[in-house]
Amino acid sequence: MNILGLSGGIKIGNQDGAAALVVDGALVAAAEEERFLGIKFANGQLPRQAITFCLKQAGLDVRDLDAVVFAGATYERFEEILEGYFDFQFGHAPPVFLADHHAAHAASAFYGSGWDEGLAVTMDFSGDRKSTTVQAGHDDRLEPLEEIHKPNSLGIFYSAITQFLGFQRDSDEYKVMGMAAYGQPRIDLSPILAVTETGYELDPTYVRGITPDQPSPSKQERLFADLPLPFEPRVPGTPITQDHYDVAASAQRQLEEAVVRLVEHHLDTSGLRQLCLAGGVALNCLLNQRLRESDLVEALYVPPVCSDAGLALGAAWVHAAAKGDRPGSLPHAFWGPEFSTADIRVVLDRAGADYRLVDDPVTAAADLIAQERIVGWFQGRMEFGPRALGNRSILASPRRAEVKDEINARIKFREEFRPLAPSIRHAEGERFFDGYADSPFMTQCFTATDETAREAPAVVHADGTSRLQSVHASTNSAFDALIGQVGQRTGLPLLLNTSFNAYSDPIACEPHQALRTYFATGLDALVIGDCVLEKTRRPETR
Repeated sequence: MNILGLSGGIKIGNQDGAAALVVDGALVAAAEEERFLGIKFANGQLPRQAITFCLKQAGLDVRDLDAVVFAGATYERFEEILEGYFDFQFGHAPPVFLADHHAAHAASAFYGSGWDEGLAVTMDFSGDRKSTTVQAGHDDRLEPLEEIHKPNSLGIFYSAITQFLGFQRDSDEYKVMGMAAYGQPRIDLSPILAVTETGYELDPTYVRGITPDQPSPSKQERLFADLPLPFEPRVPGTPITQDHYDVAASAQRQLEEAVVRLVEHHLDTSGLRQLCLAGGVALNCLLNQRLRESDLVEALYVPPVCSDAGLALGAAWVHAAAKGDRPGSLPHAFWGPEFSTADIRVVLDRAGADYRLVDDPVTAAADLIAQERIVGWFQGRMEFGPRALGNRSILASPRRAEVKDEINARIKFREEFRPLAPSIRHAEGERFFDGYADSPFMTQCFTATDETAREAPAVVHADGTSRLQSVHASTNSAFDALIGQVGQRTGLPLLLNTSFNAYSDPIACEPHQALRTYFATGLDALVIGDCVLEKTRRPETR
């Protein structure tokens, strides 16, 4: 059965427009619309280009689809809208179905884990009027255990704090997580988010537009009301003070306490010991570390796309399971487009770029990184999800602490407090990180060992943690080999890895996007397919 899952769309509030194609339960292709459009999140866009890519990758026509499934069960007349969309855009309308938002999130996590059983917890702002759900997964079915409805929402709480701190809600929550390391959790936020015996409770008094009798605030309006804090909200663009860092630390602690209480309650009552997470809140890597270290959690799985883009995959798997096709697991995140050297050379030649061809791009990149160059790395299929995992990455040696500031200032153009992540070979994990567990999708934090803090300071955050990626030769042989070659040259088999984009841009998907980012930023070199571009070094920046 050929099933196309979709997320995003017109006037329905979903971000992260995406498409995922599942054939007989197995994922074949998946991509986010923003990567093709070059517009972050692609809000309000049905993912036409992502759909086209998925069909082409599988060698299918829209008439070969047995079902199109959209994650959004409460959208009125949306089946009819989608049928009209497909008929207009593709000349044919396959059968259209709707899947529950949180059911799709849970499916992406549980089925992606490959486990026979586990607890699936989804947490976000809201979806289909729910904000948190807990389900027990057994083989090919998910059994609901608890539903928590809007406005009682962890995502709303963290988004309100994000906006209070002068950032864009529903977008910049990760900045609050990064800020938390520089603050002290001295502010009592329990009046806003109370921790109960079995979970949490949000006081709607402090949040605007989340009850039926209130209009929802626009992106420009405040989500929060009169938060019980001893100072005024930060104005965007103004300096960040210690008070702001302390608010971030306090919000992070309160979120962790609430989620740990909820999860431990359900692990205890269900008897399950394996935990999988999805929804926007699951992008909080510090929270995930806290959960992984809980006495009740034996294993933790967080998929590479736990945001709304992952709904596309989850919706397809919900329908596949209902039709008797056992959903397959998600061993890696490389499901997007790839480009041949010939494709790449056409783009480079049209731009008049000066480049050289190499027989071995891994060796070429390793040489550059060992020379302390900051390298754009563009290889293989595009990642599905918000993390660059070794195919669309900016790479550097983490031996100099200063390289983090250089990348933030002249390449990413972002705040100096933002951390950068390491990529390591899986076999080296225990050497560099305490309590190491396999983390292939950069969705968990770990405490760095003393050796890591000393030898790789650029990827250790102020709190001593790193949001690491475990690399396996079986899923990315080129990236694994690159880490190994850099280790041979420098003595440190560990790379600084951040996404191939500048501030506010999506990750570069196509060659022309990578080339634009290379020329528009302070990147020293670009290794794209078998082609290498280098800039003249500027000693004054070193």
